Amino acid sequence: MSTLTSTDMGELKRPTTRVHAPPGGGSSWSFGDDSAPAPTGRKRFNQPAAQTPTQDAKMESPRAAPAAAPVAAHAPAPAAPAGAVRVALLKTSNDAELVDRVVQNCFEKLEGQPVSSETFTVASLEQLPYAANKLTEFGGFDGVICFGFLNTQDPQFPALSAALTQSFIDISVKNVRPVVRAVFMGEQRVASVKIKGGWGAEFADGVVSLVQLGGFKGAKQ
Repeated sequence: MSTLTSTDMGELKRPTTRVHAPPGGGSSWSFGDDSAPAPTGRKRFNQPAAQTPTQDAKMESPRAAPAAAPVAAHAPAPAAPAGAVRVALLKTSNDAELVDRVVQNCFEKLEGQPVSSETFTVASLEQLPYAANKLTEFGGFDGVICFGFLNTQDPQFPALSAALTQSFIDISVKNVRPVVRAVFMGEQRVASVKIKGGWGAEFADGVVSLVQLGGFKGAKQ
């Protein structure tokens, strides 16, 4: 048996994994499909790593606070029929505990008649004549009932009582519309008892009869 020598078979070449470099230099390696791409010398835009999604803050426009609904002294009365008598109930805020109950007695009596009534408030007895004149002359009311309380123990009682009475008379005659005095004059204890008994309701009949006196409403010429 003959032995092969390098002279017979030529020089055996050792296997190598080197691949010829492509033109332009550089080299590439391939070890399967999972290998990373070779650098090409270009800059790549590296996207930031995905972050855990966070809930966006909600920007809401500030909500306006609801407006307070206007508070009426009395619930609006149903619309009165055409030609109904309009009566203003004018009261003082002084001694409201007594005065408001008198107004309520009168208002309940007016409800049973074809009358449209509205309530107005002034601070004191001294302001009643001015308000009564304004309502009868410019307010379109056919009559005014003035409510208040005057204590007979008040040092100014005689003068104030006379002044109120004369003022109401003068306004009624000038504007040809009745101005009724529903001012209780007496002690507070007595007033409380009488008012609980319904004092004040009689003024409702009085003002309506005066407005309708002669079969027509008074009017300033």
